[in-house]
Amino acid sequence: MTNEDLKSSRFFSLYTTVQGRLYSFLMVLLHNRSATEDVMQEVSTTMWEKLDSFQDGENFTAWAIAIARNKALEYLRANRKTRMIFQEKNYLELAASAGDIDSDLHERLQALDLCIKKLQADRRKLLLMRYKNNITVTEISQRLGCSPRLVYKRLSGIFGLLRGCINRTLASGKEFS
Repeated sequence: MTNEDLKSSRFFSLYTTVQGRLYSFLMVLLHNRSATEDVMQEVSTTMWEKLDSFQDGENFTAWAIAIARNKALEYLRANRKTRMIFQEKNYLELAASAGDIDSDLHERLQALDLCIKKLQADRRKLLLMRYKNNITVTEISQRLGCSPRLVYKRLSGIFGLLRGCINRTLASGKEFS
């Protein structure tokens, strides 16, 4: 194997362990799937370029989160139309604690995916309209012919169902691959 092959193997081995966490972290900061995907590309490129500066034995997740934090803040500064919900110091605090992400996050996300699949079709459709397709509550209410308040109430009910399902799934000891 060449040095470049070894570097590639090392990078992908490490990157796949944090990719989902980075995406979730960026979604929290950016609140926009398209922006998150753009910044993820920049993060992965920067991680590749700086991989030689990462030392074995360091916390790879913390290292990757620091790069993601910097790229997200660069994005937010450059795109003032993207509203920062928190003050910058809050983003920095969030990023600092993100290195300590719960080890069960991956299992919780898999349980969430399983629970979403178990939802009744109309509930799953509403959830996906709002959070996958990024459709506003007002627009959803117009499409469904109901009030925004009712949409919020339905979403709240769905969250309760998902929370209960996730907790039951994790308590059952179900193994995820």
